[in-house]
Amino acid sequence: MRNYHQMNLMKNKTHDIFILLTLLLGICDISIAQITFKPIEEAAEAKKENLRTASSGRDSTQIELPFWDDFSRTTYLPDTTHWFVEPGTSNISASLGIDPPTVNVAVFDGWNTHGTPYSSMQLEEGAGDSLVSKFIDLSSINPALRETVYISFFWQKEGRGETPDDPDSIRLQIMNSDKDWITIWGKAGLDEMETNIFKQEIIQVSDISFFHNYFQFRFQSFGRLSGGFDTWNIDYVYMNYNRIPDDLVFEDRALTTQPGSWLTRFSAMPYDHFIINLEQNLQPVEVAVYNLDDQVQPIEYYALIRDSIKIYDEMNQGTPRNLAPLARTDITSEPIDPDAFDQNADSISLVLETKFFINSGDSANWFDKYDLRSNDTTTSIIKLDDELAYDDGTAEWAAGLSQKAGMLAYQFIVPKSDAITALKIYFPDFAPSPEGKTFTIIIWDDLFQYRQGRLLTEQHIVQKSTALNQFTTYTFGRPVAVSDTFYIGYEQSVDDFFPIGLDKYGKTQGGNIFINLDGVWEPSNIIDGNLMIRPVFGFKKAVGFEDEIFKDIKIYPNPNDGVFNIQGEFDHVKVIDVLGNMILEIEGGEIETEVKLIHRKHGLYFLKIRKKGIYKTFKFVIN
Repeated sequence: MRNYHQMNLMKNKTHDIFILLTLLLGICDISIAQITFKPIEEAAEAKKENLRTASSGRDSTQIELPFWDDFSRTTYLPDTTHWFVEPGTSNISASLGIDPPTVNVAVFDGWNTHGTPYSSMQLEEGAGDSLVSKFIDLSSINPALRETVYISFFWQKEGRGETPDDPDSIRLQIMNSDKDWITIWGKAGLDEMETNIFKQEIIQVSDISFFHNYFQFRFQSFGRLSGGFDTWNIDYVYMNYNRIPDDLVFEDRALTTQPGSWLTRFSAMPYDHFIINLEQNLQPVEVAVYNLDDQVQPIEYYALIRDSIKIYDEMNQGTPRNLAPLARTDITSEPIDPDAFDQNADSISLVLETKFFINSGDSANWFDKYDLRSNDTTTSIIKLDDELAYDDGTAEWAAGLSQKAGMLAYQFIVPKSDAITALKIYFPDFAPSPEGKTFTIIIWDDLFQYRQGRLLTEQHIVQKSTALNQFTTYTFGRPVAVSDTFYIGYEQSVDDFFPIGLDKYGKTQGGNIFINLDGVWEPSNIIDGNLMIRPVFGFKKAVGFEDEIFKDIKIYPNPNDGVFNIQGEFDHVKVIDVLGNMILEIEGGEIETEVKLIHRKHGLYFLKIRKKGIYKTFKFVIN
């Protein structure tokens, strides 16, 4: 748990850097600039009493042993055939666990299932997420077998979330016949220092009071309730009889990660950008597989790319591999065939699924109830449409500045001239929320020419996301032509944390985030992740395109004292005041033209410039 008073003191320093991950507030003090990171668990002030009762208002249907769930068969919420899913239920994540035994984990922190904090009070602590089993009938188990009933599971502290400290904890509790929750296992934040490995536990369920017909167990986290703090991950939960204390080996081979992006630099691209250099844009795909058995096991693996209509490429068709016992192994696809994509099309939209699956020999009918092949397949989605994105669409953290008038710019490089028509941003829910506040979206072609480098400046209203990983689209009043390198970002109007979703799971493209807090742009090299900011392109014809024609025109200095320069060639210029009066005309300018105004009243002025028969208006200020 972070010390809030210490955090505030740090916050008041002019050049402290703040780092906010997906969970909610880890602090990193670096004397460069002020940026904050907070964690965001994939998961209105929620109930403070979280799942306190065992049966009120719940389906009373009983299930029977064995009980097994590795969370690979669902996304976002747990399987309702095994668990009660309520506002306080933990979410399922493919990205917050580090090297889990199978793909997807159950995540526990201070966010509810909608991604909002349990409490709006920053320091409030208590019971956070729960994962509560359906009712299990244990009364019918032969008394001679009751000492052989065990529950096992894998657990991890922190993962890609925020670190639990003392007294944060995760607990396994069982409901006895008196409907009391009894803790049979637990870990506090300071009990375990390692944060990047999963450990397996096996706990005996032997107390006579547990063997009733409405038995339940639950995992419950305790920590800060104001966001995604104090993260714990749970995976591969198995409960049955006829078990022994070292029954921790399973004849199961499982994929543990989603396929990565086969785009070398981005996770999403406009199709007409993608096909310009296919070989440069394509890379093999990698996943990891875990052998839960204590014997070497052979597998065959398959990898393909497809949409809902056809298969674009089959990279692997039964490639053999031996898996070491109780170990993870990385497997990589063969190169993707560039000829799988139509290089003559320039306006199509594709949503492509990358699919990995293994032929592992796993049981299709484990205990006549479970199919262990369910974790032998994993998929991910790549969009070739109108967006350009580094992030994979899922935020584990949030990052943002904490200073009014602070600016952040995100660098992109495009292989052709194009027009941006909108910007997509993910604003996660943090308190205090910037929802309803104004912010200014800016596009630059050059960060280091002050306002002369701006291609667009538009004010918008922050619209908080109503769901996890939900982007808000801000459509521009006009298209903005860009080519080669450009920057897109914002200037904030609030003197507090301004959160943007941060993807920490995919590959990070470093050196493309810049911040400006005091009039000077600096690279923000401390951000380990990809911001969820996506330019949207449109107008694939020649919208231009006026910005393309005028891209070399710069007005500097701006503001000025009535003496300034116009950089770049033009045919004709009119200087107009705010009343519409023309106060100066200039014919023909070449590399650089100096302008001197006789009347130098303070205020806003306009330059109406004609070039190649097209007009464009620029603004400047005399101060």
